[in-house]
Amino acid sequence: MAEAQISILSRKDIESVHERTLEILMDPGVAVLSARALAVLESGGAETDGKAMRARIPESLVNETMKKLPKTVTLAARDSKRDMVAPRRGPPFMATNGTAVYMTDLETGEKRRTMSKDLKDFMVLCDAMDPLDYVWPIVTAHDAPERTHAVDELAISLLNTTKHVQGEAMSAAEARTQIEIASTIAGSAEELAKRPLFSVIQCPICPLEFERGSVEATMEFAKAGIPVVSMSMALCGLTSPVTLASTIAIINAENIASFAISQATKAGAPVIYSSESTAPNMMTGEIHYGAPEEVLLASASAQMAHHYRVPSMVGGFCLGIAGDTPGINIDPAELMFDAMTSMTMTDFASGIGGLDQAKGASLEQVIIDSEVWEMVREMRKEVWIDDAHFLIDLIRSVGPGGSFLKEPHTAKNLRKELFMPTKEKADVYAKYRLGTDWRDAVKRAREKAKAILSSHVPDQADADVISQVHRILQRPIAR
Repeated sequence: MAEAQISILSRKDIESVHERTLEILMDPGVAVLSARALAVLESGGAETDGKAMRARIPESLVNETMKKLPKTVTLAARDSKRDMVAPRRGPPFMATNGTAVYMTDLETGEKRRTMSKDLKDFMVLCDAMDPLDYVWPIVTAHDAPERTHAVDELAISLLNTTKHVQGEAMSAAEARTQIEIASTIAGSAEELAKRPLFSVIQCPICPLEFERGSVEATMEFAKAGIPVVSMSMALCGLTSPVTLASTIAIINAENIASFAISQATKAGAPVIYSSESTAPNMMTGEIHYGAPEEVLLASASAQMAHHYRVPSMVGGFCLGIAGDTPGINIDPAELMFDAMTSMTMTDFASGIGGLDQAKGASLEQVIIDSEVWEMVREMRKEVWIDDAHFLIDLIRSVGPGGSFLKEPHTAKNLRKELFMPTKEKADVYAKYRLGTDWRDAVKRAREKAKAILSSHVPDQADADVISQVHRILQRPIAR
């Protein structure tokens, strides 16, 4: 079986990245701003300095960590048909963008701060969009307590979609509350560990630093069996050296250090290798999603994850990311780079519905991105290279100069082998051709979003479960 993939590292390159990563993990090592995390690393064989809050991770601990990593990870959902198992072949599982601070209003088009009601609307819409496999809490609930908004956002998301939810936590206490909420919905902590309804993105602070709250949350999730995505967010020339080789090595070091903490906490804790690294806009200092370097770094990161036999989440897809209004806001080159990230060896990706370099979001953009992603992911479909698909007997039967159009095999397998959208979908796709007026597509997406919000009702949790979740949310979270 074959599939379209972008690979930039040779076997020798992969070995070089690994060797340089081992050097970085020992000197300068990693900053770990948590005595608890330093202690578990020391128990695993790391050299630690409690005064400097520094850990040096030797090759022996790296090797032991790799032995403990699970080779497959399941991201479960309230609807078990939506469960995702990685590694996978073919296109990556796709998620929304996450925690935008504003949205464009569905009625007025004006930008405004987002609230809990908005997040609920996004989750209901995303629940109905088949091309979306899982969700991040796509917008921030500004009416939730600032220090614990991630807990509220996780609860809102889990109760308003049947798909897997991927969130974050900024402290051990916040992590424990999230685990309690999800356990209530799953039925018990044991059931949640078997089928984790949520996972978390815990980002190191690039370069090579693990903040106390985030790393202690990682340890709580490891103990509970919640998959942790160790997302490195290096920016070439800003938080990593300007060369791609050094950035790849830092991405790799941050992921391996995170894995070491998880596995030292609990052997076999589920983890996902991740990078959302790219180049910055050197004119503004902002992150630049859609930069060509993003594709190269994503491809290299996915290859390193594949080398370690661990699932990965890199890159993404979003057509509105460069503008602050819904539509196709990227130029043809950026569109190509966006599509190319889906051709890396990654298992998971994200970005649907985002605007303005991920600071904003739009319900219409969720529709537009999902529909175009449905086309783009066809580039990653599996291609079977075997006797059953070579069809030598059929080729002999038709012979030189013949036509295969009238053959029963063609009619029987046409839609299975080729991208053949329905007339309705073909009409939708036509609206996204370069050179068309995007306003028509946005208007149609707006009407579709309104129709879904007025009619789609995701499967609901039991009333007593919802009541228990609300009671948990009303409790103060210890710091």
